[in-house]
Amino acid sequence: MRTRTRRMRWAWALLALLPWAGAAPAGEQEYLYQRDVEVPAFQTLREFFDMPDRPGAYLVTLVSEAIGPLTFRVLRAHGDAEQVVRRKRSYHVKSHEFQVRFDNPKGADDLIVEVSNSNPAAGAKVTVFVVELRK
Repeated sequence: MRTRTRRMRWAWALLALLPWAGAAPAGEQEYLYQRDVEVPAFQTLREFFDMPDRPGAYLVTLVSEAIGPLTFRVLRAHGDAEQVVRRKRSYHVKSHEFQVRFDNPKGADDLIVEVSNSNPAAGAKVTVFVVELRK
C-alpha cells in the first residue's frame, strides 16, 4: 500500500508539471491513457496504444520505483513499420522517470511503449501516462 501511495504521489507531481512542459491547463487537456504494467525480471514488455485518428501532440510519461536498471523506448507505429522516437536507459534506484513528446501531425500513427527490465532478480512496476496537449 505504501509503494502504491508513493507512486501515485509521483504521478500527480508529474501531471502537475504538465503546464510547465507545454501542455494545456487542467481544463484544456485530454487525458487519454493510464496503465500500470508489471515487467518481469530480465524481460521486455511492449504496450500498444491506439491513438485517436486526428492530428495532435501527446506527452508520454513513464514512472517507476523499481530497482532497475530500466530501458524505456517510445516508438511510432504506422501499419507494420515502427520508428524509434526516443530511447533512454535509467540507472536510478526507485526514482525512474521518462517523458517524451509524441507528435502525430496526420493522425495516422499509433504509439508503442517498450520497457526493458535488466534486473535479473526483481520485477518492475511501471506506470504509463499519455496526455493530449493543446493545439
